[in-house]
Amino acid sequence: MNKHNGNLINVIATGFVVVILFLLVLFWGRIFFLVKNLDKLPASSSEVIISPSGLVPGEPAPQQVESSDRSRMELPGPNEPNFRFSRVYANINKESVFINAIGAFWDIAAVTMPFRDVNERVYYGYEDKTGYLCLDNRSGLIIRHYKSFGPNGKSMSGEAEFFAGPNGISETASASLGRFYDPIVTEVWLEGSHSGIPSRIGLYDKRIRRFYVIDFAGGSVSKGLQLAEGDSREPIAIGIIKKELVAPGVMWNAPEIWNEANAKREPQMLLLPGGAQPGERYRFAGRDWSYTYIPVLDKTGQIHIYNTKEQTLTNAGYLPTPQSLFGTERLNEVANPRDVLDCDIWPVYAILRLPAETNKPSQNFDVKYLGMNVACTSREGTSMAVAVFDPNGKLVYRGDTKSNGMSSVEFMYSSVSDEPLVTIFLFLLENLQPPVFEAASYLCAGCFETGAGHRALFILPNSFLGMLGRYTGLKFDREGFLPLLMGPSLILSVWLAWKIRKDAALTGLSGRAGKWWIVGTIAFGLPAYITYRLTRHKEVLVTCQNCGNLRRPDMEKCHRCGSKWEMPELTPPNWRICD
Repeated sequence: MNKHNGNLINVIATGFVVVILFLLVLFWGRIFFLVKNLDKLPASSSEVIISPSGLVPGEPAPQQVESSDRSRMELPGPNEPNFRFSRVYANINKESVFINAIGAFWDIAAVTMPFRDVNERVYYGYEDKTGYLCLDNRSGLIIRHYKSFGPNGKSMSGEAEFFAGPNGISETASASLGRFYDPIVTEVWLEGSHSGIPSRIGLYDKRIRRFYVIDFAGGSVSKGLQLAEGDSREPIAIGIIKKELVAPGVMWNAPEIWNEANAKREPQMLLLPGGAQPGERYRFAGRDWSYTYIPVLDKTGQIHIYNTKEQTLTNAGYLPTPQSLFGTERLNEVANPRDVLDCDIWPVYAILRLPAETNKPSQNFDVKYLGMNVACTSREGTSMAVAVFDPNGKLVYRGDTKSNGMSSVEFMYSSVSDEPLVTIFLFLLENLQPPVFEAASYLCAGCFETGAGHRALFILPNSFLGMLGRYTGLKFDREGFLPLLMGPSLILSVWLAWKIRKDAALTGLSGRAGKWWIVGTIAFGLPAYITYRLTRHKEVLVTCQNCGNLRRPDMEKCHRCGSKWEMPELTPPNWRICD
């Protein structure tokens, strides 16, 4: 290996190490300032309260309740002096940003847990070795393993295991059951099992494009709607839908009335026409134990309701687009699940109240779907949008996080904030990112899932430039902001390139190598300059006899004037010293 190639490899290796270490420092610094930035937002300004919710017949139109006016939720109803309206509550979970940021390390640790064994089995619910629900990847069967209890319901008498496929259920794994290829299942509920493993689940196989309801207790698999080949709908989640483990936690509270006898508030029952008997009342619930109505989230952000009895998939709403620093005109658009930090869907049902002595199975209850509440948190975690949809999928009301009469986003990035310096430091820290990566963050902002964007080192789709890159407004508006947001980074890179140019002239760097260093420094900024300082030539310079400037002694020609290195010839004397 010649000296030139060896030096090039040394520069590349050093530069790679410097870039990685430098970006790791920026990563943790960015997380620190992101958390500090979110701490600026008052707790009352990170929540959305809607009361009445608009999903209960007879209640007034929904309104957003300011945190300073919580007492309005206690206003009496039209005919009940002690009545409290239904309400929707959701708040930004500030831990979500940090959880998403360290998600890569979180996932690595989670692989060691038994319910994350994705090589042979995918666990949907896991209590211990005696109670779990999973998919066996080799056979394509859903396995329900649970404890069986004695007559007293407390002492375990044994264990049982069932295998379910598209063609039925059996106590032994058999090829005749068929196989599921790429299923998504409803949440694991506590109903129907002492061990927490459900006796009934809803399932959609993305490869077969068909819905199923598996009833382990009844020993049957019901085949449901199969989407046609040309149907563009692509379900990605069904049941109780949350994007992250730490979700915004949207909650819906049923209307309540004060019970003087018990001295406490109790949920108000609902009188609906069409019951089994006249005057029967319905109770409100956030879960449909009968699996009559199953929420389905589409890849596009649209939400559907799958009716298992009628085998229909109807529109029920969509993910609302949260506010961001740019592009407020997009608020009426449907948010892509990839573009929100968290999302949470809370459907509302009315379930017929039956007499206590009735032993009617829960799956045979009369259930009516009333609508749903959907909450989404923005990529940056600075805002939340909450939407309420009626049973037909029509938007009833939309609420957004606010602070002091302005949106939470405007508050976070404005001078009225208590700590505007935090935003400034975060902006400057992002501008230490190499310009080439900043440009990629701007151009590729919409190509990355939100959580992956928070965990990124090189491309930052959730940075200020990333927010601008996702802005779909007028082109000249976006390009006008671009030099302002990249200005500090470009100025720093050009200044460092100028310092390298001066130093290269002094250290005897060749003109071609100097140009490459200048281009590399403009592209990679501070990491390139650090690499140059670590790998620069360190020979002691001498004076050139031709031009008088300092030159490198290890080069045949002066890098300033190009003259050869002329050494005086030593002529031996004619005489000798002899002993």
